[in-house]
Amino acid sequence: MSSSRMMKKSLNELVALSICKTGESGTNYSLWTIQLMIDFERWAELGQSLSKHKLRTGLTAFGVSWGIFMLVLLLGMGKGLERGTMTLFQDTALNSVWIGGGKTSQSYKGLTPGRTVGLEIDDVALLENLPGVEAVGPTKLLDKGYVMRYGKNTGSFQINGISAVNAEIQKLALLSGRQINQLDERESRKVAIIGARVNDVLMKNQLSPVGKTIYVGETPFTVIGVYNKALGEQSPNRVYIPYSTLRQVFDPAPTVNMLALTVSPGYSWPDLKPEAIRLLSQRHRFDPNDSAALEIYDISDEVKKVESLMSGIRLFMIIVGTGTLMAGCVGVSNTMLVTVKERTREFGIRKAIGASSADILFMVLHETLVITLAAGYVGLIAGVGLVELISQAGIESDYFRDPQVDLSIAISALGVLILAGLIAGYLPARQAVRVSPIEALRHE
Repeated sequence: MSSSRMMKKSLNELVALSICKTGESGTNYSLWTIQLMIDFERWAELGQSLSKHKLRTGLTAFGVSWGIFMLVLLLGMGKGLERGTMTLFQDTALNSVWIGGGKTSQSYKGLTPGRTVGLEIDDVALLENLPGVEAVGPTKLLDKGYVMRYGKNTGSFQINGISAVNAEIQKLALLSGRQINQLDERESRKVAIIGARVNDVLMKNQLSPVGKTIYVGETPFTVIGVYNKALGEQSPNRVYIPYSTLRQVFDPAPTVNMLALTVSPGYSWPDLKPEAIRLLSQRHRFDPNDSAALEIYDISDEVKKVESLMSGIRLFMIIVGTGTLMAGCVGVSNTMLVTVKERTREFGIRKAIGASSADILFMVLHETLVITLAAGYVGLIAGVGLVELISQAGIESDYFRDPQVDLSIAISALGVLILAGLIAGYLPARQAVRVSPIEALRHE
């Protein structure tokens, strides 16, 4: 006698024994034993049903697994795209606005169009007094490059003068050292933050250039920091010094190339813009409605545009991933429909000997959920594993970095899978429940 038959015989004897001892040991004991046998037989029948059509079950499971795999992968890659794109704004405060001079396009009080509007250091105090403006900082880039020297090494680089406020707004990405502070600006200290390219040329890429002295002409500057990325630069090849030092050493003119301001919490630039333009137009004599007189770049507006784009991409990925998942669940439903048709005679016999509609319903849904959950779990693990592998491999660019799958996404995907599995199995299960024992016994 085979081991399976022996096990089944033993279980039947155990059930018979428990039924006989109902009066002695109580109803709970016999019911528990019967339930144990029924559960075992259900799992055994499930295994036989799935193994009977291995190819069909495998293809169905692959469809479900591929669907949740693509959903997790797309959402993980979307997160990496979102993080990479948002890093484009990490070099500047997200509540900052940059204002530069332009050329007038309209005549104003007898003045002809085409005049250059040049901003000055006094405009800082003008805008600082505007309610809703948190801080204002000037920046000035010298027109020509200056020859710089360290030991026997020389190179020509541009000098950019910034204030301590501007240093906080612009956020130079430092490799080492510190930012320019208010004391540097107030005392017009001869300190400099150099780009990585400057360090490479002058100091042959020293590991610790901070504290070293470079010469701009004959003027010594102490290096206080090295940066590798700055707003508006393609390569880190500039030297940043305090704005007050730039005026004292190189160019005493009060002009500035750009004013950077930050908007206080509770305010927005569109609310402040009309008054700010009015104040500047009075001082520099141009029409407040002349949009070409000033060049204004609102970082928050750009961030909103990018966030809106990312939301659209995220929604598209969710739709595509969910659609792929639903396609797999449709495959489950079709498979179960075929299964129900093949087992129509069996279901009829079961109902004829006393099986309830709930038993038949549970049997079909049980098989559906086992396929969807097992395949879904494999797809979920594969998707998370691939995203983590990409993240660990350090694959990144200016628009893509550090892809991750949030726990909430994984839980949501699993919830969608369970719901879709129940829906996919319900129609075949309902069809199985409606089978009449007499009609089922006639079924070939």
